[in-house]
Amino acid sequence: MLQRIISIANVGRFRNSASTPNPAFARQTLVFAPNGYGKTTLCAVFRSLERGEPQQLLARRTLGAQAPATVNFFWNGAQRQFQNGTWPNAEPGLAIFDGTFVTENVHSGDVVDVANRRNLYRVIVGRDGVDLAAREAALADAGRTIQGQLTPAEKAVTDMAAGLTARAFYALPVDADVETKLTTERAVFEALKESAAIRDRAQLATANDPVWPANLEAILSGTLEGIGAEAEEHIARHIVQHGMEQGGQAWLARGVQYAEQDDCPFCGRDGLAALDLVQAFRAIFGRAYRDLRQNVTELASTVDVAFGPTAVSALRTLEARNSATFEFWGRHCALPALTALEPVALALNTVHVRLRALINTKAGRLLDEVVEIAESEALRVIVATAAQDVASYNAAVTTSNEVIVATKAATAGGDLGAVQNRIAGLERIARRHSPEGIARCADWQALDTEKRRITRDKAAVRTELETHCDQVVQPYEDRINRFLGLFNAGFSISRVGHAYPGGLATSSYVLRISNVEVPLGDGRTPEGEPCFKNTLSAGDRTTLALAFFLADLERDPDIANRIVVFDDPFNSQDAFRRRQTIYEIMAVARRGAQIIVLSHDPVFLKALWQKCLPADRAAIQVNYHPSSGSKIMGFDLDSACQGRAAAELDALLAFRANGAGDLREIIKKLRIVLETHYRCTFTGYFGPNDNLGEIIRKTREGGDQHPAATQVDELDRINDYTADYHHGEDARGEQEPFLDRDELTGFVNQTIRLANAMPA
Repeated sequence: MLQRIISIANVGRFRNSASTPNPAFARQTLVFAPNGYGKTTLCAVFRSLERGEPQQLLARRTLGAQAPATVNFFWNGAQRQFQNGTWPNAEPGLAIFDGTFVTENVHSGDVVDVANRRNLYRVIVGRDGVDLAAREAALADAGRTIQGQLTPAEKAVTDMAAGLTARAFYALPVDADVETKLTTERAVFEALKESAAIRDRAQLATANDPVWPANLEAILSGTLEGIGAEAEEHIARHIVQHGMEQGGQAWLARGVQYAEQDDCPFCGRDGLAALDLVQAFRAIFGRAYRDLRQNVTELASTVDVAFGPTAVSALRTLEARNSATFEFWGRHCALPALTALEPVALALNTVHVRLRALINTKAGRLLDEVVEIAESEALRVIVATAAQDVASYNAAVTTSNEVIVATKAATAGGDLGAVQNRIAGLERIARRHSPEGIARCADWQALDTEKRRITRDKAAVRTELETHCDQVVQPYEDRINRFLGLFNAGFSISRVGHAYPGGLATSSYVLRISNVEVPLGDGRTPEGEPCFKNTLSAGDRTTLALAFFLADLERDPDIANRIVVFDDPFNSQDAFRRRQTIYEIMAVARRGAQIIVLSHDPVFLKALWQKCLPADRAAIQVNYHPSSGSKIMGFDLDSACQGRAAAELDALLAFRANGAGDLREIIKKLRIVLETHYRCTFTGYFGPNDNLGEIIRKTREGGDQHPAATQVDELDRINDYTADYHHGEDARGEQEPFLDRDELTGFVNQTIRLANAMPA
């Protein structure tokens, strides 16, 4: 139990909270603190202690303070201090209802976001469920951490496994003879690899025999029969006479084809048929002449194909290919030597050049007999010799191919793929049981075992958590709705459930208003669509949050040891809910070890005070002064909330809310509320009978050091405004000044705010 706040220094407005005397806390401690004096800071200090998280407290370090933030509580008979940025240990026995609880667990601003759902899940499932959820989350984190280490470790193993999984690679057995087996299999592989090449390698190719052109001599010596010598001599003289020795015969033969009529196609002269020269032309250059020329042309083409550059190139290409094939086969079998074909290529070229010369001569002189017997016989000898060389070459190729076929047959039975698979398997075993393989597999196996353990444990905790949720969620929903009914909320919740998006436990529920289900929605819910944001008032949201909190406390098995803190639990609630809140807080007070209620409304605290046993209660206030900060002091709730003042404040709140009340009666209540508030709040500065004018005078005389100095001008204006209405009727019978409702409303708002009673 918190017995005393010895000091809070350099935290928020608490430059140093210690005062003399330093008030003691009781089982039911009621703390009055105007808005802005330090209630939220106190809750942040309590939450920092509850969670053992210094950030909550350090974030509120007093601006401009040079000294560090410190806290010193007298707790269960011993000091518990925050110093050097840390608590000695957390205090999980605290339960705190404040704006942070609402923001974390119920809604942020106007919407229920993912963080709210996740935090509310922890509230719904209770402390046992939170422990299970925390264990599951811790296991999930551990699983992710292990997976981050396992992935590269597994890759290191699979890189060595060459196609096997890490688990299969790890399971490979030791083979003491693996190196000997590898040597044997690799030798077999090399032989079979060559056999595959032998099987696929082509045989040698034979060369084409050179063939002497048929009728070559006959064509070269051929002439035109049946032509008179006189016609021949006549044409010969004509050719010489006109210098037509080169191609003249061909030109004349072509021209005869155009002189089919009796007129000249060149000059148009007629009577050609009677000319001896034309008759000679027609006799010589007829069809027989054209046939002879065709024979000479075809002979030239035959010679080009048999002996020309294309034939020579093909022969040399064949020899080069056969040479490479012969070299390959020579490594695997004995082959007879191949003679060179280059002499044959040279012979073909020689024959081609010399035969072409003879043919070209004949083509220029078709009518002449071109007979060179010596040249023809010499060329025939060259061709015959080349043919013998080719025959010898082809005979050696045929013999070699017979040997090659036999060699292919002898090496056709091996299975290269099977040998490759055996070698790959042996190499994996060798790598698996090498020093590096042993180390990599050991690392992977340890991490994999740990990951599997975490996965099993996480599944077991998830099952346990699901069972727990099945047992507590529906009763919790019923408890919440019971509290909402007690608060006369006008709505309930239903379909409370949970899910695990992203692996994190998250709560879900829907609102039920007028028997219609309304989803919670989120920040993306379209405007105009019913959801949490636009169907619940501020008071409804506070009521819902309080119902969640109270339902959690109600089922808390350790409630007898719990210290429960309430910070302004009735904000924006109507009178009925406010009264019901008092009942529920007192129910918690009877069951818990200690309650601490902070409020800016002394009337609310007075209602609680009256329900507490005198021996169990204490009243404390937080007083603030600009020069010294907030101080924790004793407080006289009995004097602060005299019956009339409480009633008058309620009347002002009703007028502000709905305009209820007579204007002249309302204006008279302003002074009563303010005088009571300042006399009770600043007991050391004002006497029990000081009126508003006296309060203003003493405050001004106190100067800037007076705790109410910042409010004196507003007090003076309210005093001046109400002066004509609080002394009774004028002796001269004059009427009171006219009251403007809007002006009065403004001064009512000022009064409620100065009295720290403005609804949130």
